[in-house]
Amino acid sequence: MHDPASTCRKILVLALTAIALAWGLSVLMPSLSLGELLALLIVAGGGLVLRAQHRMGEQFRLQRKIIDHTSEAMMVTDLGQRILMVNPAFERITGYSAAEVLGQTPLMLGAGRHGADFYQAIWGRVAETGSWEGEVWDRRKGGEIYPKQMRITAIHETAPDRISHYVAVFSDISAQKAQEARIDYLAHHDPLTSLPNRLALGLHLADALTTAAHRATRLAVMIIDLDNFKTVNDSLGHHAGDQLLSEIARRLQLVLDWRGRLFRLGGDEFVVVLEETGAEPVVELLERLLRAVGEPCPVLGHQLHTSPSIGISFFPTDGETVEALIRNADTAMYFAKASGRNNYQFFAAPMNAAANKRLHLESELWDALAKNQLLLHYQPQVDLMSGSVVGVEALVRWLHPQRGMIAPDDFIPVAEECGLILPLGHWVLLTACRQAKAWLDAGIDIGEMAVNISAHQFRQPEFAQSVRTVLLETGLPAERLELEITESTVMHSADASIQTLAALKEMGIKLAIDDFGTGYSSLAYLRLFPVDRLKIDRTFVADVASDSDAASLVTSIIALGRSLGLNLVAEGVETSAQAEFLRALDCQRVQGFHFFRPVVAEEVAAVSDFFRLDERVA
Repeated sequence: MHDPASTCRKILVLALTAIALAWGLSVLMPSLSLGELLALLIVAGGGLVLRAQHRMGEQFRLQRKIIDHTSEAMMVTDLGQRILMVNPAFERITGYSAAEVLGQTPLMLGAGRHGADFYQAIWGRVAETGSWEGEVWDRRKGGEIYPKQMRITAIHETAPDRISHYVAVFSDISAQKAQEARIDYLAHHDPLTSLPNRLALGLHLADALTTAAHRATRLAVMIIDLDNFKTVNDSLGHHAGDQLLSEIARRLQLVLDWRGRLFRLGGDEFVVVLEETGAEPVVELLERLLRAVGEPCPVLGHQLHTSPSIGISFFPTDGETVEALIRNADTAMYFAKASGRNNYQFFAAPMNAAANKRLHLESELWDALAKNQLLLHYQPQVDLMSGSVVGVEALVRWLHPQRGMIAPDDFIPVAEECGLILPLGHWVLLTACRQAKAWLDAGIDIGEMAVNISAHQFRQPEFAQSVRTVLLETGLPAERLELEITESTVMHSADASIQTLAALKEMGIKLAIDDFGTGYSSLAYLRLFPVDRLKIDRTFVADVASDSDAASLVTSIIALGRSLGLNLVAEGVETSAQAEFLRALDCQRVQGFHFFRPVVAEEVAAVSDFFRLDERVA
């Protein structure tokens, strides 16, 4: 907007200039009188003034159009904070017309969530620095309370210390808040059972221990593990296992009622935290839990039977920290399994059988690595649009000489606990890269080789260099390697993670966030991570065709990935309905039993030649 005082100054300068020119011309052109020369110059100057005013008017109208068409609301007030002007975006966001607010103060928009101190702090900041920016909750004309991001700026007149008006610019951030709330919910809850998850357990237990220590009361931690749950997954598939887990979670909550907090630790493990309790009430509750879990459970036309093995530790006798209580309850739970399952055991100091068993498994695992008992299976990834195989994920297996094939869920946790995960992870990466290079040399193009990277590996200071060394040793082009790092891993020491990811990205390696949605990613950090893909966890995909909430969550994750410019990979696709749902959302890649099961290297080339997407979806 133009300044009237500035316009007057320009006109005065033009007038004085005209007089000076007239005087000069009268000397050079004596035939014309000074009055005649002045008249001519005044006419010419008047034309200049009119053209200048026209340009300024055009500039003012352009500025007004910009204000009227901006998506952000604008509000101008005087020194008394009376509203003088608003733009159409203000009317659209608040629901108030300009006529309804002119002459009023912005307090009419307040939602009642902020006290006088809040507003005093705002205006104190404006007085001190000339502006303030932050988040405010207001109320629309229809009564809806909404959050907005607002900036208030003081407008000065000619004197720099004299304020004439205030301009507030704001935008509605309701959608952003809703998305952040959903991501926060995903961070603290298990999507399958809607129970609080491991992260929520740590936060809750830390607070509960502080309270128990202050009140000098006891606290119990129970770890509940379902017996033979892996058999259900292996025989009937993950969908059946998920239904069983959901039903067990419902039964546990029903038994607990108000007496304790239930969490899903992961897999088939649940945790119960009981505050201000002793051994006798815990025993009574344990008996009820055993009966409830042991009841037959109808799943997919089958009457499934499972039982719990439960370990219990007490604060403060069995531990005074979150880690100690969970570890000792876990030890007691393994003792319960070793004692025949379907029972409970209280932690006791001599209880070393489970620990010794773990040590034995650890020793066997070292031998397995040294004696080539480990092998890789490969699960192809499929492009949903073209139906072609565009990559494979390397999955480690343990072929035990006595116990046969052992799944990674049974030995990876042991490897992580004992430090074996570093040499094991290096072996997996090296073996996968060698195989990918062998396929390329044989003229077999399977796309990228995806390798899971453990948290322990990723956090090693020399990790990026070790990957570079593997690529040099195997000769695999960097763009053929994709590293999958879990969401919780990259969010741990996020700034350091960004540096490691950037070093890997600089080599040309592709990067994927694995199990997305099961951890917690700040959107601010997610934008900074130089990743290529998000892998949607199988627990989200399992119920997209039958559960509206699950479908909504997957839709939100895909939309979030697209908004960040990231490709999506959905894992755990086991039905044609799931595949069609993901295809409708333009999810680029999928993997799961519906398309391919993990196979040995010799079978990858064969299945990728004749398995087409249209055959699997039909």
